[in-house]
This record gives sequence, structure tokens and C-alpha cells, in this order.
Amino acid sequence: MRTTLVLAVSLLLASTALGHARLTASTPADGGTLAADSATVTLSFSEPLQPRFSDFSLHFLGENADAEATRGNRLPRQAPDVDPSRSRVDLALPDASEPGWYLLDWEVLAEDGHTTRGKLRFQYQP
Repeated sequence: MRTTLVLAVSLLLASTALGHARLTASTPADGGTLAADSATVTLSFSEPLQPRFSDFSLHFLGENADAEATRGNRLPRQAPDVDPSRSRVDLALPDASEPGWYLLDWEVLAEDGHTTRGKLRFQYQP
């Protein structure tokens, strides 16, 4: 009985974990630096996304990496470039982006209907 219960709980947790598109990598890494030669942020996920129902919001924080994201520092929306497998997203910084810290708030919807959210802070040095 105990073995059956442990197995059932393990399967339930495994199926729950498999149902979310986890961020597996980013360029730059959280807290990292984006150089001028590549003014594009890349997010890679563990599962295909539904790009139409995913959201990416970029905020300019200036010199303060710990500043809060507000409507006042939100940059115009850029359409993300999604790879054919729909598990990688490239988001270009707007033209004439200033040096300093940025915050990318993201919310993605996996093909199975589960939503995942996250934040990525990085410094841009053109």
C-alpha cells in the first residue's frame, strides 16, 4: 500500500512538472551583460510555446539594477522572433537603447495550456 501511494504521488508530481514551460537558458544570463554586437535577448524553454498568448515586457531601469518596473520605464513593445520549434524566443532591444540596466518580465503559455512567469535583469553596454 505504501509503495503504491509513493508511486502515485511521484507520478502526479512528475506530470505536474512536465506541464510547464521552464526557462532552460537565457542570453544574457540573469544579472549578466548584453554587448552591443548582439542587442538581442534570447530565452530558451523546455517546451514549445504559444507565442500569440505569451507576453514580454521590457523596462529600462537606468543605473539602478534594483529599480522597480513601472509604466514610466516600460519600453515600447517589440514583437518577439520565435524559432520554428517555438521553444526559443529572441527579443531585440529597441533601436537607440541606452546603456544601463533592463528588466524583462515574461509570461509564456506552453502548448499544453500552462503559464509560466519570470524576470530577467541584465545590463546593456553598447
